Amino acid sequence: MQEYGESPGKKNGQTVPGGYREVWLLAYPVVITMASRTAMMLVDTAMVGRLGLTELAAVGLAGILTWTLFSFFNGLLVSINTFVAQRYGADDRRGIAVATWQGLYIALGSYLVVLLISRFMAPLFALMKPSAEIQRLGGIYAQIRLYGGISLFISVGIGSFLRGVGDTKTPMRIELVVNVINIILDYLLIFGNFGFPRLEVAGAAIATLIAGIIAAVGYLAVFLSRKSDQAFQTRSQFQMDVREIRRILRIGIPLGVQFFLDLGSFTVFAALIGRMGDVALAANNAAIALVSASFMPLQGFSLTATTLVGQYIGSDQLHYARKSGYTTIKMGVVYTFVVAVLFLTMPAFLLSLITPDPEVVQLGKRVLFFAAIFQLSDGFGICSAGALKGAGDTLFTMWVSIGYAWLLFLPLAYGLGTVLGYGIAGAWCGATIYIVLVGTTYFLRFRSDRWERIQI
Repeated sequence: MQEYGESPGKKNGQTVPGGYREVWLLAYPVVITMASRTAMMLVDTAMVGRLGLTELAAVGLAGILTWTLFSFFNGLLVSINTFVAQRYGADDRRGIAVATWQGLYIALGSYLVVLLISRFMAPLFALMKPSAEIQRLGGIYAQIRLYGGISLFISVGIGSFLRGVGDTKTPMRIELVVNVINIILDYLLIFGNFGFPRLEVAGAAIATLIAGIIAAVGYLAVFLSRKSDQAFQTRSQFQMDVREIRRILRIGIPLGVQFFLDLGSFTVFAALIGRMGDVALAANNAAIALVSASFMPLQGFSLTATTLVGQYIGSDQLHYARKSGYTTIKMGVVYTFVVAVLFLTMPAFLLSLITPDPEVVQLGKRVLFFAAIFQLSDGFGICSAGALKGAGDTLFTMWVSIGYAWLLFLPLAYGLGTVLGYGIAGAWCGATIYIVLVGTTYFLRFRSDRWERIQI
């Protein structure tokens, strides 16, 4: 991992710019961070699953809906990584602090919008047409989660700053501690252990809310620390800069739209599955929990690609930017190959970690079969997308999301699953075709040289 003040790609006799060692040293803390989030998410889901099928379906649906609403704003804030990485490569220390502060102002504005949206949660759930009990429980969970939006946005913004300067270990440490706290709070508040109130679904949401607040405080403490201030003037460059906000929005809005449309399409997809019955929805949610778990460490490689490609572009070393991208893609493909083997060989065991219901497990096995098929394309696609983000090539990824998710994925899923009557298997066949095409398209874009000419 690079320390503050060290130039990207510095050869020290051991680390070759764009090589496996450099990528891995930067990536492994992010992978651990994402893996810890995965463990937390699985434990969350497993605990709620012990309450019953309806509770599992409600939290799964509410989780998808809240993350869809958060996703646009998360995309805005993740773009800070691109600005920080390129300025770090160009040794523009003051510019790093300026960009991060403007991101925090965007985070505050985003939270105000989320609070407004939270007042419309009941009609949003009604549009998805799950059962009345799922609507009631899901609405409770989503409302509480939305109140914690500001903590999430602060964590995403400052986390993007830290990763942009090559510090991936600090976010790892914060996330590990906070995730353990979240699991403990889940155990206490969902089931009412050790004298705490038994809050069930609401308890799961409150646990996540409290853990998020602790994470945001930790990130702010690091950003405003003496070390960060000495390196980047983080305590003095807090003035609002409208021109800088516009630059961030120009790159971040397409990324936010992409995040929103990707997750939004899966929210609509979950609604389609929900109309097939509570068992189908529970099986879908259990399988998605596992697929998301496999996806999170892969995101670690993608974020690493964003950082290294951005840093090398900033230091005007495009050949190393491209090499870093390819190295990360190869490592991502190796990881997804392992995941595919697990999904193919032990689907029942994996699903049993989420729910004890045999009917849900049996149906969920069909979903994991399709998930195994698209793993490799997900590997090179997500890592390619991370590399493109490092260059600021976010308009392209946005248009790919609009075209493929809404004009191909959802019509295919509806046609195969509902019109032709193949149920959850048909719907996931449509999802598989979509994911394979998206991954291939991102990879082909990275192979071209168009991203090398983008100016942020």
